[in-house]
Amino acid sequence: MFVAARLGFTVIVLLCAPAWVALTHPTLWQAFGFLFLMSPFCAVLALSRGASRRTAHTISMLGLLLFAVTMIWGGALTLAFAAVMLIVIDAATAGDMRFVIAADLAAGAIFVAASAMLGGEIAAPISPYLRIGVFAVVLAYGAFLGLAVTSAVQVARTNERRASLRHEALAGVLGDLVMRHDRSGSVLSATAESHSLFNLSPRDLMGRGLFERIHVADRPSYLTTVADAADAVDTDMTRTVVLRLRRGADAEENAFVEPVFAWVEMRLRRLPDERRATDPQDSAAVIAIMRDVTKAKIAEHEIIEARSNAERANVWKDRFLANVSHELRTPLNAIIGFSEILSSTELTPKDPAQAREYAGIIRSSGQHLLEVVNSILDVSKIDAGTFDICPEPFAPSPLLDQCCDMMSLRAEKGGVKIQRDYTAALPEISADKRACKQIIINLLSNAVKFTPAGGTVTVSARPEGALFAIEITDTGVGIGASDLKHVGDPFFQAQSAANRGFEGTGLGLSLVRGLVGLHGGSIALESAPGQGSRFTVCLPAEGGEPDASRKLARIETSARAPHGLPAKRENLVSIEAMVKKSA
Repeated sequence: MFVAARLGFTVIVLLCAPAWVALTHPTLWQAFGFLFLMSPFCAVLALSRGASRRTAHTISMLGLLLFAVTMIWGGALTLAFAAVMLIVIDAATAGDMRFVIAADLAAGAIFVAASAMLGGEIAAPISPYLRIGVFAVVLAYGAFLGLAVTSAVQVARTNERRASLRHEALAGVLGDLVMRHDRSGSVLSATAESHSLFNLSPRDLMGRGLFERIHVADRPSYLTTVADAADAVDTDMTRTVVLRLRRGADAEENAFVEPVFAWVEMRLRRLPDERRATDPQDSAAVIAIMRDVTKAKIAEHEIIEARSNAERANVWKDRFLANVSHELRTPLNAIIGFSEILSSTELTPKDPAQAREYAGIIRSSGQHLLEVVNSILDVSKIDAGTFDICPEPFAPSPLLDQCCDMMSLRAEKGGVKIQRDYTAALPEISADKRACKQIIINLLSNAVKFTPAGGTVTVSARPEGALFAIEITDTGVGIGASDLKHVGDPFFQAQSAANRGFEGTGLGLSLVRGLVGLHGGSIALESAPGQGSRFTVCLPAEGGEPDASRKLARIETSARAPHGLPAKRENLVSIEAMVKKSA
């Protein structure tokens, strides 16, 4: 209404200007008066450039006052009186009694000045009492009109404040943060829920405080959503955006604190035009409600991760079924075939040595089947949390010797040399001896199996502070970078069942992870295709209370340096800290 009235007044003045110039040939004071009549248009222009309604109203009234003064200077007292009445009525529509009082005082001064100069032929016939009466009526009308408009505005503001308080109370019950933004995204006000939600005071979010706390990658989305909400045609349409907001910190001043981000959901809606029109000083364009959805995001991520793990488990189980069929079928065929030979009187060999050889094949095949079944059962027990370990003090050197002796025959058949790089005087450790034997046998078996003829497998052991490290290094085929992250997963093998050249179920390293995890230890792996592998297992030397609920030990992987270069040792630098963290 403010803009339409002043633009309409300006258009009428401009349409009448050509006829006025042609008929009157204006003088200098008349030209100044015409320029002052353009003040309503200047007020609209200032409002469009971001000025407040109060400033625009002041420009409009000041122009009318200067027009009245110019008319008095030029002797056009009738136009001056008309301008005075227009000033009084225009001030009444401002909705601010300060404008009304100032306009009445200015109008009174102009009226007195015009009355003192009265004597021209145009105004002379007007009775002084009539002039005073008319001016008093106009002044009273303007005062009462201004009072009515101001009261209406105050009532509207009070109602809006009550509605705002109700909304803030509702938001407080829901635990959400309510904010008002301008079109640029700056925060104009925020409720006190920022303390409980993000450990931030409302002052921290004012202006560009909120923008600076939003994650850099999410800032374009934030600004775009605010702009879309501010420009929305439908005020009932809500815009929603999910962002990361940096929480406040309780640390001491000047102390470094790693930033912690919370996932928040913002719902924004444009304020109605009539809502903003009742408060000329309010530049808010958008109201927003923010809530913390970090727990929901974490739950969503966990669901996605669980689904991904389940899908991977299904793939690995399919691989396991394909691989284990070979591991079971081959010894079973041998057992059935040779047992049929020995049970038949016609086929039983006459030579006792050959019969013993067949019996040995049946025995070794049965042992292989037993090993496969035991591995499956052990992995299942660890996964179910029912695998019991019994820590006891023992000397590790004899156990390492026993494991090396057990694998020496297989290594000799494959042309692989086992080197022992440890002393006989290693200090005692406290751990489950049977579990440690399984760990070493599985790692040593893998190293021998994947090392070609002429290669070397090195077994070493040493104290590492409060830990005891067992390291098995080979010069075998190595593991590719794409397979490193899956090493130790149940049923996983680096090659598929169709093209792999090595037997096995893929449960050995998974069993090692479980047994090391039960001890509260950790595993580091360095490997690369053609460069061999190095497995390092670190166990607490003093042992500890067994805990079947501990998860599988994490395998820290890295690419191994080529032969002849110093081996990478970064995984063992902070291995004790890593174990403490996992525990």
